[in-house]
Amino acid sequence: MILHMLGGGPAQLAAVKRAGELGLDVLVSDFDQNAPAFQFCRFRSTASTFDSEAVGADALKFGSSFLMTTGTDQPVLTAATVSEKLGLPYFLSVPQARMVTNKKVMKEAFLRNAIPTARFAVLGEDFSDADLKGLSFPLVIKPLDSQGQRGVMKVESVTEIRANFQKLLCFSREKEILAEEFYPSDELTVNGWAVKGKPLVLMITDRVTIDNGPHIGVCLSHRYPSLYHHREAELRELAGRITTMIGLYEGPLYFQILAGGEGFKVNEIACRLGGAYEDEFIPPMTGFPLLDNMIELTGGGVRILPGQGEVDKKLKGQFLSLQMFFASPGILAVMEGMDEVRSLPGVLNGRFLLPAGTEIADRENSTQRAGYFIVTGLSAESLNRTIGKAYSLLRMEDSEGRNMLQFYERMMFPHES
Repeated sequence: MILHMLGGGPAQLAAVKRAGELGLDVLVSDFDQNAPAFQFCRFRSTASTFDSEAVGADALKFGSSFLMTTGTDQPVLTAATVSEKLGLPYFLSVPQARMVTNKKVMKEAFLRNAIPTARFAVLGEDFSDADLKGLSFPLVIKPLDSQGQRGVMKVESVTEIRANFQKLLCFSREKEILAEEFYPSDELTVNGWAVKGKPLVLMITDRVTIDNGPHIGVCLSHRYPSLYHHREAELRELAGRITTMIGLYEGPLYFQILAGGEGFKVNEIACRLGGAYEDEFIPPMTGFPLLDNMIELTGGGVRILPGQGEVDKKLKGQFLSLQMFFASPGILAVMEGMDEVRSLPGVLNGRFLLPAGTEIADRENSTQRAGYFIVTGLSAESLNRTIGKAYSLLRMEDSEGRNMLQFYERMMFPHES
């Protein structure tokens, strides 16, 4: 069988390797000819994962048995579209895939199903001020069909929307954008798996972000347990309503939730494995074989689906911190210390993501991430000690020896945890 992986970047690397370990031949499609997963697959395709025609042509050429993606939004729609056209198995219909990848369709579904979300408007290039009636600034503007925080901006006026409209369309295949009210809030991520139409909640994590105005929402860290763990019953009930709205019988669930003064509001939803290396930390934390189940699901095989009680019991008493670090603007010359970080007690994995010689621009979105590492332990204090030690070992410098590695106190567990 040939598993056709859409995307060959760091978010797909673990899945490509695992598919090979399971004895599958892997075809990777990625327009980046230096995509790291190309080193671990049998067949290569340079089709863009946004281009269903090109992906479909290569699926026919190589005889793909099924299509799959992990850690990225838009290829989910491509996989559903190509699978339907070629009669291949896929766990989402095209309408379902569009709902979880197009923010206009997604937001309209929220309204129809009484899912709490920020007030919004969809704007065309010739929009009038009246189209924003009922919305209060500041607003957040977004492309309808992008990913990785590309083009996500906080704006204070209609003039700023007009000034940035074309920039947002550069990240989109659509001719409209989304404008929604900014909701002061903490961010949460609900990772789960639909089982017979109901969510098995695997982990609820705090999604710690940073702004670089006007760009917002770039993730620095995930931590477990969430500071909102005492409200898990509410979050699970909300996850159930979203799963019912999607109509997903079985498959991955990934929901971003905002927690603020007006309660929980749903930011975005997806039916994919998360892009924050969840496939590397959810299995050891929960006992749920995330990658194996994803491969089996898309290939039509048998899944291992433990109950909610088993997952909760496994998680009890555990702590986790995923650190996703960035570098200051400049040309990256030196990267050292990751081997030492990976050898620290409790560290599951880690790697640098940018090669030496990369020219790093001012941070605008998550594509500029410089590296990551994952730490587990039995207390917030022990994790903070390991995180501090890790950053003391890591070196990212320019050619003149200046430190480029960025660290923020918010990346640690709060002292009161």
